[in-house]
Amino acid sequence: MDLSLPQLTFLADLRSGARRASARLDASMVGPLIRANLVQWDDEPGDAARRRQPPSTIFTLTEPGACLLADHEAKRCLAASPA
Repeated sequence: MDLSLPQLTFLADLRSGARRASARLDASMVGPLIRANLVQWDDEPGDAARRRQPPSTIFTLTEPGACLLADHEAKRCLAASPA
């Protein structure tokens, strides 16, 4: 799967933990990541989330997403290293 720079950046940001869904995340950017099982979209856990109106959802990095990101970064490093 060829990922755009915003998609790669989004995946890398998820390494540090779940992120709340926001209006700035375009469905055309995140949708393919969800369908490819690289990102999971869930209801935000916890009491604070249940009290928030409207309820919030979160994105988390899946294991296949972490593997794809690591593979992409390894290939980028190999391409950048002198032959």
